[in-house]
Amino acid sequence: MKGLGKMLLIILAAVVMLAMLAGCGGEKVEVKLLPQDANLEKASDVVIEPKKAPYNLGGWLENNEVSWKVDIPRSGMYQILIEYSRPGNEPKASGLLVLSSPGKEVQRLKFSAHPTGKDSGDWSVYTINDNCGSNLEKGPLTLSIRPSFATDYIGTEYFMNLRSVTLRLEEK
Repeated sequence: MKGLGKMLLIILAAVVMLAMLAGCGGEKVEVKLLPQDANLEKASDVVIEPKKAPYNLGGWLENNEVSWKVDIPRSGMYQILIEYSRPGNEPKASGLLVLSSPGKEVQRLKFSAHPTGKDSGDWSVYTINDNCGSNLEKGPLTLSIRPSFATDYIGTEYFMNLRSVTLRLEEK
């Protein structure tokens, strides 16, 4: 019986090791950027609202840029998930997301913020824009977001309410 118990223990240890090597049970790598951590130096019109969590960045006009300093924990392909709201019955608004590391710009990504609310006064419905992604290197990075309204844009003067930006490493 002792020999059988030892054999089962070895088999169990091998199964656990194989599962770990295959990525099962691995930790999810993700960095979440929140309104209260944003750098608003280039966003004089942007405000953190409401007075209690969950917060968002609102009052966002065309010439305002919000940024965050980020430490990318591991190199790889990251999904960029933007949680935002926009009033209903409005056209989509275009935005520009800029990723830069010390001394060089990494990438400029365009994205759209579609209406999410029930009507033109409703900013309360949030969604996640998940059509952005970038291959990022481990280390420091600055992520900036700004509106990119086209010259023919007709809609609310405000860009969006931003609740969070999440950088999620894609699993292999």
